[in-house]
Amino acid sequence: MSQTGRESKRDVRERQAQERAQQAATQQRKERMIRLGLIGLVFLVVAGVGLGVYLSNRPKADTAASVPKGVTPPGGGVVVGTGTKPLLDVWEDFQCPACKALEDALGSYIESLGTSGKVKLVYHPLSFLDQNLNNDSSLRAANASGCAQDQGKFRPFHDQVYKNQPAKEGTGYTDAQLIEFGKAAGVPDMTTFTQCVNSHTHYGWVNNVQLSGNAAQITSTPTFTIDGKKIDFSTAKSYDEIKTMLDQAIAAAS
Repeated sequence: MSQTGRESKRDVRERQAQERAQQAATQQRKERMIRLGLIGLVFLVVAGVGLGVYLSNRPKADTAASVPKGVTPPGGGVVVGTGTKPLLDVWEDFQCPACKALEDALGSYIESLGTSGKVKLVYHPLSFLDQNLNNDSSLRAANASGCAQDQGKFRPFHDQVYKNQPAKEGTGYTDAQLIEFGKAAGVPDMTTFTQCVNSHTHYGWVNNVQLSGNAAQITSTPTFTIDGKKIDFSTAKSYDEIKTMLDQAIAAAS
């Protein structure tokens, strides 16, 4: 066999080895992202497509929609705490497993950023996963969160929804379950809350929030922005790193 032939085979082996190494690295990164509760590559693609299809079928913002107490119409989010700047927006979907994982790890800390006044903390409950999962549970849960906000219990209710998120994605929530979450969250007037949930009072607002997410180019959940700029957590190897990256983004904007 010629020297050229031997070199050609060696080149092929080296190229194949490099390809296998790249594939292994990609798989390891993907698995790490899933373990962290962030958005894996496949979920990012599905979420982005689902969001685009979902929004394309929706009407324009309903300026007459009933909005929760303290929310700026038509599609504003729910403010937690008394901070004024910088603006930290949290875009999430109550059916999103990655949102739950992040909440389990850093939810209390994120809330403290708002209650301590370090940032203006605003939650935006999206509902694009309804399209992907063929249900309306994100819409129901977001509506109920608005009903809880009417009585100053958005964050406790928010915590109850994630605490009770079904293990199997797509199982969803019923209005009856959401009402029980409100009771567990300490909503003071359960009669009014129940009526608000069952009547779907804030459905129009939830749709408007979804449209505002589209305008902000939010294509996956959870997504955090500081003064409108997305924070990229894709290189994080732990929740401690995520917290550090969040702190750094806040400090840079302050």
